[in-house]
Amino acid sequence: MKALTAKKLQEAFVGKVCTILTSTVAKSDFKDQQFSDFFTGIIETIDEDGIFAKHLMTGCRNYYTWPHVVGVLEEQVVEQTNPEYENILKEVKKAPPENALSVVPVDPNASPFVDPDLMASLAMQAKEVQGKMLRKQ
Repeated sequence: MKALTAKKLQEAFVGKVCTILTSTVAKSDFKDQQFSDFFTGIIETIDEDGIFAKHLMTGCRNYYTWPHVVGVLEEQVVEQTNPEYENILKEVKKAPPENALSVVPVDPNASPFVDPDLMASLAMQAKEVQGKMLRKQ
């Protein structure tokens, strides 16, 4: 990482509450609350190797190395001195509607993004091409 980039990141995020987005980790089944608890904290330091953050409640420290960091997001913080604090707090504490789904079921056979038949055809073509290449050698 360039020194100038590290300096810009320090200026933008150190001392602020941020969420660190990472590439897939071993704990991939987080619920929304668990995700924010695990990846959100106060950024303590940023350097060319990674990011140190401190958990908001426990004070436990986390370290993220750059090869696994996808993004750093500054979180909105509402202070108790804000005149709208009570209204915001009530809104945040509202339970989601009972019919709200946290996970949208997807039928892979009906997905517009994945065509299983096309994927099978491509796999067969790849095997054929690989076989031809091996026979030529």
